[in-house]
Amino acid sequence: MPSPVRWLRDRFSAAIDLTADGGVAQARERLLQRADPRLFDQLNALKAARDRRQSIDYLRALYFLRVHQPASAVESLKEELRYFPQHAAARELLESLASGAPVPAADPEFAELLRQVRPCTMLSTERLLSLYTLARAIGEEDLEGNFVECGVAAGGSSALLATVMRRTGRRSRRLFACDTFAGMPEPGAVDTHRGIHAEATGWGTGTCSAPLESLLALCATLGVRDLLVPVQGLFEETLPARRTEIGPIALLHMDGDWYSSTMAILENLYDAVVPGGRIQIDDYGHWEGCRKAVEEFTRQRGLNFKLHEIDSTGVWLVKE
Repeated sequence: MPSPVRWLRDRFSAAIDLTADGGVAQARERLLQRADPRLFDQLNALKAARDRRQSIDYLRALYFLRVHQPASAVESLKEELRYFPQHAAARELLESLASGAPVPAADPEFAELLRQVRPCTMLSTERLLSLYTLARAIGEEDLEGNFVECGVAAGGSSALLATVMRRTGRRSRRLFACDTFAGMPEPGAVDTHRGIHAEATGWGTGTCSAPLESLLALCATLGVRDLLVPVQGLFEETLPARRTEIGPIALLHMDGDWYSSTMAILENLYDAVVPGGRIQIDDYGHWEGCRKAVEEFTRQRGLNFKLHEIDSTGVWLVKE
């Protein structure tokens, strides 16, 4: 059986040539008229190939709107603008979609941080508030250990964590921000959502991408660049090599999505989390591969996590 990426590449035979003059305009007109799964497959295959051409994510956003997935449309537009900030049509559409978003009721510090990091994160307000609250609690309790985020994307949650780290607590810490900074690796067979494989959802290989510069620039803007240690590469390769440098962990944010990524995080970093340390798992309620990895790990190790639900996707726990 061909890999999901190859299957996507082979599936379309009458695709629009996006490199030709008028190709993007033709694709836009088609998506404004109807949801075209074959064109969507073509765009996803380009994402899987790490094609950085302008308008790929803009066109994906149009498809998501046609199939009534506005949240996915927003995230696609944000990804488009990370690489092509002057794309006026994408920015106009994003502003129109975001204009009706409710302003969360929260303490002033979190509300201001949320305003600053929102363009650079895919996390919900609830999951960001959870990270903010957990980080503050660790500072107030003066727990030993660094912060580690596995799955960074454009860096919004990393910048939030580093800012809270600087403002609370009395000890020196670092934030290890681990990501490929080139988009998601290829998902495995168990990486599904409600039985639909990740590639078919439009959030498979190459998605959730942002350049390392996005993370660095945001942290510099918030004055926390010096706390940041970027770790670029696949978790399976980077985490074993950096375990000693990372040292004890007070907060571990797991946002790896796939089964293999989640298992690599747990196998390499769980034992480094100090007693009382917090672990937040971003995709437990969404990606079935992520949940399977957590359940297998706990069963193999004889652990009994008490998971606290954040929203329909995220959970957190305290390491006893």
